[in-house]
Amino acid sequence: MITEQDSKLWDLAAEQAVLGICMTTPYVVNHIRAALPDPQAFYRPAHRTIYTAILELIDADGPTDPVIVGDKLTREGNLAQIDGGLLYLHEVMASAPLAGDPAWHAGIVARHARTRRALNALTRGMQWVTNAGDDVHDALAAAQEELSKALGDIAGSNTSTSNALAGLYTPIDWAQAFARQPEDIPWLVEPLIARGRSIAIYSPPKAGKSLLILELVAALATGRPVLGQPAREPVKVMYVDIENTLEDLVDRLTSLGYGPADLLVLQENLVYFSFPDLPALDSAAGGQHLMALARHHQPAVAVIDTVSRVIEGSENDADTFANLYRYALAPLKGMGISVIRLDHSGKDLEKGQRGSSAKNADVDAVWLLVKVSETSLYLKREVSRANHGVPLIELRRRADPLRHELAVGGSGLPPKVAQLVDMLDGLQMPLDAGRDAIRDELGMAGFRASNETISAAIAARRAGLR
Repeated sequence: MITEQDSKLWDLAAEQAVLGICMTTPYVVNHIRAALPDPQAFYRPAHRTIYTAILELIDADGPTDPVIVGDKLTREGNLAQIDGGLLYLHEVMASAPLAGDPAWHAGIVARHARTRRALNALTRGMQWVTNAGDDVHDALAAAQEELSKALGDIAGSNTSTSNALAGLYTPIDWAQAFARQPEDIPWLVEPLIARGRSIAIYSPPKAGKSLLILELVAALATGRPVLGQPAREPVKVMYVDIENTLEDLVDRLTSLGYGPADLLVLQENLVYFSFPDLPALDSAAGGQHLMALARHHQPAVAVIDTVSRVIEGSENDADTFANLYRYALAPLKGMGISVIRLDHSGKDLEKGQRGSSAKNADVDAVWLLVKVSETSLYLKREVSRANHGVPLIELRRRADPLRHELAVGGSGLPPKVAQLVDMLDGLQMPLDAGRDAIRDELGMAGFRASNETISAAIAARRAGLR
């Protein structure tokens, strides 16, 4: 008989780690299930009960935290099977490793389960032979068959587990990827917000970054023109705000020209959470809650205002932003959602965003907003993965209604881009012309330019920068 002292035949830490991962990071449960399809793989009966409840919750698209698992077990009369009850569920959740591949922890549990099955088959075979009497040859043949079956299950399980895990991931089809690549950047608000990209905008306090972003996302939600962009079909925006009161928001939207006639479309498309009691977004629980909101509302854009108020780790710790990316930003990006992350600068603007330099690593672009005066501002792109669009945007803040407009002149365009803009204007190229058409036209004119310069010139012309 296998006992809890038989440490070579089961692993308490591995079983608790697997269950803890399932409760803290529910989106990996199906990855784990590929390696552990049968709850009987767990040695402890209590662990089998917990794992069964978790799988049933996942199948019902439910959360898997200890409170929800405990509630399910209580309602079904199974909590009594857990020694320690709800307290043990929280203890197991705390056993979730902070790093590593969950499939490897599941593999440890699966390996021990296979060993126990083989040992049980061998024990049964020995009993048959011992009790066989004159039929020892038949008993021995049956024992060999039983053991061969168990060993075959082990080999087959190894292969099927590997195949199941590998089947969770689909490599890129390069032909399809290149065929789907758009000729132009899929801008929502050019040159700031592109579909499926993440950006950070930071500034000193009271520079007006929340006001600017509110204007942009309200225009996206209602389909209004903004920053020289024409009216377009509305898209849904989800805004998580830990900075501005409800009174501030209503006052600002009123100043931006929104009123009772806009309430229906704002209610439908601007999903706004003011001071929500979310868990920290650099934690597994926070990521789980944020993803639940994203899955429910299906936004095209998500705004976090401001990042320093939604994290529990130190701003000076790189791990804080690695966790923010892992639990919150990467899953949003994986859904194709554009993310705008607002933040404060330090005392010295030249040193960039406040806190760890890792803040620059989890977004596609970082913009600094500088308030020159009450009516003059500019956005300067400091970090970018692709350098799409212009690196400097000058803005004028107007009143009646309150709005931001692109400044005329002084665009801050690099000389090559400014030269190309002038040439395209002279050639009377349409504003909606793409890179290939422009490259062909330039070739006939005996002029060459890099893809980056052409893309920047396209963005500058569409944004009205000259």
